[in-house]
Amino acid sequence: MTILVTGGCGLVGSFAVREAVARGVPVAAFDLALKTELLADIRDKVTLVQGNVLHAPDLYRAVRELDVTRILHTASFLTPGAYARPYANAELTIMGTLNVLECARAMGIKRVSYVSTGKTGWTGAAFSGTLNTGKFDIPADPYASAKVGAELLANDYRQLYELDVRILRLGGQVYGPGYAFAGAVGQGLQPFIEKPLKGEPVRYDNPLLAYSAPIIPMLYGADAGRGCMAATLAADLPHAVYDINAPVASTLYQVVQAIKALIPGADIEVPEAPTEAGPFRAGPIAPDPRAQADFGYLPEYDLLRGLCEYIAFVKTGRYAAVA
Repeated sequence: MTILVTGGCGLVGSFAVREAVARGVPVAAFDLALKTELLADIRDKVTLVQGNVLHAPDLYRAVRELDVTRILHTASFLTPGAYARPYANAELTIMGTLNVLECARAMGIKRVSYVSTGKTGWTGAAFSGTLNTGKFDIPADPYASAKVGAELLANDYRQLYELDVRILRLGGQVYGPGYAFAGAVGQGLQPFIEKPLKGEPVRYDNPLLAYSAPIIPMLYGADAGRGCMAATLAADLPHAVYDINAPVASTLYQVVQAIKALIPGADIEVPEAPTEAGPFRAGPIAPDPRAQADFGYLPEYDLLRGLCEYIAFVKTGRYAAVA
């Protein structure tokens, strides 16, 4: 039994691969760019496969040659890239997912876990609220729009072709170590960590990061990857959709205070911001009881631990878990 992780060298994908290795499960990281900075210490236990989910033969060949039984599909554009290149984003998210689903259907794969986003719930609710109104009052978000389409395809394959497809919505903005941060919050936070470590000041006059919610649900990459792999490996799952939630939501100001606590002398200035903004509130986030009951997911990284682990990576250039 081999688990194929598409996007397996990305942030969430790498941590999912690490979880499979920790469980003693054969795993292959399938990616267009074989970056291994988060896999260096376990490289001899991971099969690396260079491939493109938009090129279906790459998927079929990997499944056949590695005797793949389950696929965790994490390959995706990040939010800033989706805004900059909406066509390429839609192509990868929708057609890439369709290729994975069709490969799984043809090759008898036991389960496909599709990694989506908590944004699809908000987008879907906004969409349903516009029906028969003559309006289309939905905030533009190419990333979320494509993810909604991919979720609908997953539902089609589950119902029409009896494919075991589970949707895993990341309930937070993912951050973590690596030479390229993940997503909007990760990319936005990069200078707040790397500049202070060089003794450089940071001045930021906006209480919000680009493409970010005013209150940021901070989901560490290790939690996201561990939860996704746990769902992929679970024997039986009674639900089609699960949330892999962050433990806490924070303002940018609160995140910066945590960074300053971990980097003595860090000279960072950002404006304070309200801890409530519309439906968003800073503070603990309840875990998804379905995820907890069905595959034991609870986040293990609070904000300080997650940031501490990333800071250690930047200092050493090597990934190591921080207790």
